Amino acid sequence: MSAVFHSNVPSRRRGQEGVALVVVLLFTVVILMIIISTTATMSLGARTGGVNERAAYQALLAAESALNTFPVRMSARLKTQPLPKRTGNPQSDHAAMNAWLGGLNSYAAGGRQASLAFERLTLTATGATFQLAATGSEGNTRKVALQDFEFKQLDLGHIPSPRSAIESLPGIDATGSGNVSGVSNNGVITRVTGAASSLSMADLTFTVPVQDSTGLRVGDYVRIDGVTLRLDDITGNSLKVKQVSPVGSAVSANQLTGEVDLMLNAVAQSYTAFTDPMTLRASNAGDFVKGEVVTINGKSAAVTGVDAQAGTITLDWAANLPTLLPEGTQIIRDVLALRSAQGITPLHSKLGDYRMDNAQDCTGSGNGKHQLITCEGAYDPTLQGNPDDPNEDFFSKMVLGMSDEQIDTIPLSGTNAGPMQNEIRRIRAEDFDDVIKNSNSSGILIVDGDINSNVNGNTVFNGLIYFRGNQGGKFNGNLTVNGAIAVRGGPIEGLTTDDTVTNLTGSLDVNFNAVALRKQLAAVRGNATLGAVKGTWRQR
Repeated sequence: MSAVFHSNVPSRRRGQEGVALVVVLLFTVVILMIIISTTATMSLGARTGGVNERAAYQALLAAESALNTFPVRMSARLKTQPLPKRTGNPQSDHAAMNAWLGGLNSYAAGGRQASLAFERLTLTATGATFQLAATGSEGNTRKVALQDFEFKQLDLGHIPSPRSAIESLPGIDATGSGNVSGVSNNGVITRVTGAASSLSMADLTFTVPVQDSTGLRVGDYVRIDGVTLRLDDITGNSLKVKQVSPVGSAVSANQLTGEVDLMLNAVAQSYTAFTDPMTLRASNAGDFVKGEVVTINGKSAAVTGVDAQAGTITLDWAANLPTLLPEGTQIIRDVLALRSAQGITPLHSKLGDYRMDNAQDCTGSGNGKHQLITCEGAYDPTLQGNPDDPNEDFFSKMVLGMSDEQIDTIPLSGTNAGPMQNEIRRIRAEDFDDVIKNSNSSGILIVDGDINSNVNGNTVFNGLIYFRGNQGGKFNGNLTVNGAIAVRGGPIEGLTTDDTVTNLTGSLDVNFNAVALRKQLAAVRGNATLGAVKGTWRQR
């Protein structure tokens, strides 16, 4: 009997192959799931990263935009919010400046937001330096950009006190309906607001609180309740003063009350010996013009030299010499309503309309064709220039204490700058009417070129107008200048002469007050410039 064997290997192999197929399929599914999951994760991460990157970029743009627009926004703020007045106390000055800058600590444009912080703020003599940190935001993303800035204001320096309400190198035609008058040399500048206190009875020094110290300078001489005092220091609205008269009798602090009367110019030390000529220390020596005549304690003298830096003037006495000049003796300058390097032509019936300190500048005699009119300020030799330097721009220096080169650094403003508010502005002659018409403006207005103005309406200007060209137009309507006007003149196309007449034939009222004008000009802000310090942009 033969045996038959049946092998089960193929069936076992078939079972194994079935299991392997399932395993391969499961493995493939797992791999595919991993690939899909990884791809989805990467795609989602890339998308999220893109969103975050876009938000970071938008936040950085907001921060950069806040930095880039800051100078423009600060310039706009200066027009309505003047910088805080320095008090001399570094801590309070720093806090006041930081508070002022705080009005610019946010920025929003195009849906973007940024906040600004002013860091490392340092006050300088003419402005400030600071680090500006701008934090831009987009959703929950923040980016910080930093930039150092330097802020400067034009230092106007010592603006000389004018010697007349209208000062003109060309001749003056005063045959219209204008009125020019005023007061000179001294006047009330502020008031005492509280009890003065004695610092030293031995030295006769006091501190005096005043309403507003604007316009006062260290070295000035003031009178309070009949007492003459030298101003030695100014801290905010507190004055440190030393009594210089009455000589030999001390006053008490409670005598220093009421009005503070400023003498624009005074003898700055006592003199008992005199020579002719003589160099004399004077307060605000930079006010004086070589060739002008002054009166001191009833004695007349011509100014033959001026050293503003040393604070001295040289005098040539007209007759007898003084015997005594106590410190604080007032120096009276010859200030007039009208002054010209050429002639002055008023109407005979209008002579009384041009006067200073209640004295008429112009007098006349005779009638009709035979009337003879003379004006004290005509053909003034001090306006003829410096014979030692015919190219010197003496007139600009006399009017503003600045050279023409310095004036030319002041940028020209257009007609859209708005009314002037205690600022210095330089404009083209053709823009004159549009800049001041029907407004109440204040400051220093410099006009380049020749104007032919026809200002209709009710216009008031408080301060100083300097025409660097010719003023040949009429002022119709009501143009009132509370301050002074200066006209340099210049070559006119088609004319053989260098100057034309300064025309006052329209309606122009000039009210001149030397002390009030000093206070007004002291409040004028010089042109402000804000610049980013190169190479300081960075991120934090």
